[in-house]
Amino acid sequence: MPTTEIGGKATGLGDLVSRGYPVPDGFVVPTSAYTRVIAESGLQGRISQIMEETDGEAASGRASQALRALFDDLVLPSDIADAIARAYGDLVAGESEYVAVRSSATAEDLAEASFAGQQETYLWIAGAENVQRHVVQCWASLFTPQAIGYRARLGMGVDDLAMGVVVQRMVPARSAGVLMTLDPLNGDRSTIYIESAFGLGEGVVRGDVAVDRFWVDKASASVRSSIAEKLNAHQFDRETQSVRLVAVDPDSATRPSISEQEAVSLAGLAKRVEADQERPMDIEWAVDDEGTLFLLQARAETVWSQRTGNATGSTAGESEPSATNPLTLDDDWDPLHSTGAPDLHWSTDNIGEANPGVMTPLGFAWCVEATEASARAAGYRMGVLSRKERRRAPDDRILVRPFFGRTAMQAEFFALMGDRTPGASGVDTVRGILGRVPDDFTFAPTRRRYPIIAIRLPLMRMVVLRQARKLAATTDAWWKESVRKVPGLGLRECLELHQDAYRRYMENHCAQGATHFAVVSPLFQQLGQLIKKAGTGDISALSGGGGAELAIISDVWRASRGQMTVEEVVAVHGSHGPAEGEISSPVWREDAEPLRRLVSGYAERPDDESPIERMAAAEVRLPQARAAVLSALPGWRRPMAARLLARAARGIPMRGVSKRGFVQCMDVGRATARRAGALLAEAGTLADPDDIFYLTVEELGRPLPDDVQSLVDRRRARRAYYQTLEIPAMWKGSPTPRLANSMNYDDMDHVEGIGVSPGVVEGVARVVHDPTFVEVQSDEILIAPTTDPSWSAILLISRALVVDIGGALSHAAVVARELGVPCVVGTRNGTEAIRTGDRVRVDGDSGTVTILKRAE
Repeated sequence: MPTTEIGGKATGLGDLVSRGYPVPDGFVVPTSAYTRVIAESGLQGRISQIMEETDGEAASGRASQALRALFDDLVLPSDIADAIARAYGDLVAGESEYVAVRSSATAEDLAEASFAGQQETYLWIAGAENVQRHVVQCWASLFTPQAIGYRARLGMGVDDLAMGVVVQRMVPARSAGVLMTLDPLNGDRSTIYIESAFGLGEGVVRGDVAVDRFWVDKASASVRSSIAEKLNAHQFDRETQSVRLVAVDPDSATRPSISEQEAVSLAGLAKRVEADQERPMDIEWAVDDEGTLFLLQARAETVWSQRTGNATGSTAGESEPSATNPLTLDDDWDPLHSTGAPDLHWSTDNIGEANPGVMTPLGFAWCVEATEASARAAGYRMGVLSRKERRRAPDDRILVRPFFGRTAMQAEFFALMGDRTPGASGVDTVRGILGRVPDDFTFAPTRRRYPIIAIRLPLMRMVVLRQARKLAATTDAWWKESVRKVPGLGLRECLELHQDAYRRYMENHCAQGATHFAVVSPLFQQLGQLIKKAGTGDISALSGGGGAELAIISDVWRASRGQMTVEEVVAVHGSHGPAEGEISSPVWREDAEPLRRLVSGYAERPDDESPIERMAAAEVRLPQARAAVLSALPGWRRPMAARLLARAARGIPMRGVSKRGFVQCMDVGRATARRAGALLAEAGTLADPDDIFYLTVEELGRPLPDDVQSLVDRRRARRAYYQTLEIPAMWKGSPTPRLANSMNYDDMDHVEGIGVSPGVVEGVARVVHDPTFVEVQSDEILIAPTTDPSWSAILLISRALVVDIGGALSHAAVVARELGVPCVVGTRNGTEAIRTGDRVRVDGDSGTVTILKRAE
């Protein structure tokens, strides 16, 4: 029968049955039943009206609640109810009474869009009345927030939408899972890829249980596997009449959930299905206690099949990971992954410094809109962007997007800003922010907007620094008062303060964007060009000193000399801490022990290493450094050069002022989230206080859904999966991940990055991923994936700094230059190629780190 009569899922299953595949028996409630019922009940007009009013994620959530409520009291016509009862009776006669009731929408399982997970499936349903009720619930699931959002993203309306429902006998699964007739990570069509777990396949689809992975070669039927420790499984509990997550017998946890022979048999079925359908397929399957295999669903693969230039015969390497459920990595419930537009370049450099590692959903939600808004607001104020360009870009072209849990920024936007800004360039802007220019990148310098910029930019520069300082002072006072009162707040007041903190975070982020694009970045580029023309000069000395980052070092030093207490340092800098850009990470205000260790380390340093005296000495030398540059220039250049040197010394240190402000705002968001999480856990709404970090700012601004814990569990499992992966630092389109720590660097004798603070030193490497600094010794060379302001203090006792990410204006570069510490950033793989104990030479001029001798 055509899809319009029974829906996509039923069409696929019917095709399998007609070709003799092992599919559980069942029947279909046709789409005509749905269309008749909503027409006779008057629901069609109300559905259309509600959908017309839907715009945006929040509106989709409200629309979903209103639409699904329409089906709550729906009564089936007697002839339809009787037909379902008779078909159910015939299906279970002499067999188990349990069936699966599964949605089958007309827009589902298309070749170009899977709709995987968008509508509902109900398992272990018994009794005719129960089946009838769940048929109606399947109809209602046409209007889940996920389904509404997915259709909107694909430009699909609801006028011709309809729902069939498949009712099948339940398979009492010993094991179940999903398979694909290609490798989901690289599109390799020579491989069948299988994910399997004990019990029902629900856990594999949802990603909340560990899975075994099998790769079966189509030609040779050879099997490669990765067997996980499977601690839990989804099983039907006859006492509670529900599917529960239960513990797996410890003796069975490490056994394969299917045998190699069963994997080969599954692969054989899958090859036949792929040949019949003439396209790669995604298949759900189950095997019962007798070892009988069943196919539960077969849909077209919709990721690699839609790409050009697919891999067609390569063999997946050992280091290539799989997706928890490859077809649903773009699910609307998962805010931590997206697909990049194929023409755009992306980089985790620089932004990875502020947003390290795999973010939580709440952490990413705080970052994405603020970064987008601040950059576009700054560009518009400067005159670089038009009024149309000022508005938020479409989702696939926004400035910041998530990829496998990591935050990345779009290079094209920075190139546009640099190419249009007088005194700057796209090349230098991209290199300064992202560390390097992507391969095959094109620039488009233009003076088209210079007349507008000539009016707006000088006016903006007159006020932007003053505005930034005023906002920073206001934010500092508000932060201190807010964190003081959070412990006494109730849930409503706590969530209201959280929203206020987010609003202020956006405001401070916009101030940071204005300062960076209008002042810091152009001045840094112009200063570099001036030094190049003069043939002399140290950009570190000429950039001024005493920025917000150095204030941390100065106060830690004072505490080490008994001039301040640790508590006083926390009162000023307590919003900083390890991985402070991730809202769930504890900061010094919550745990001061890392700070106490820093103070103790500083106390062991001689007085002549005082950073305060270093900065004072640099200030004294600054006039001489300026004079040396000016004397090397022709006389006619000197007046303009002198003005530039003065502006650079005033403006470039402003880099961290507004950043400190938005870090403080996030800290109030952190405090309110922890308080709200504790209150929600006490009320039984959340299982754990930290579950709140798996929600978004928008979700915390409205009533939580009834299934909030299920949503949290899915997101937590997906984030854990992303933490097993690594992605490149720069790419075009979408990145290809690999398993973490899967590369062998034993034969590598050096790494290359960008030299951002001059000097050459040798020493013993200390690789630090977790910046609690427990084991860092004085005079070691610090090798880190990233740094943030909380790392500033440790740099003083390091001989040199090597960082995986960053550019010339990254935090690590700025602080290292001010302290006179040689620094190389943007190595990408320094923390993997270099091991603690290796003896290395760091060249902060050339950007090379040479491994002189490997540790024993």
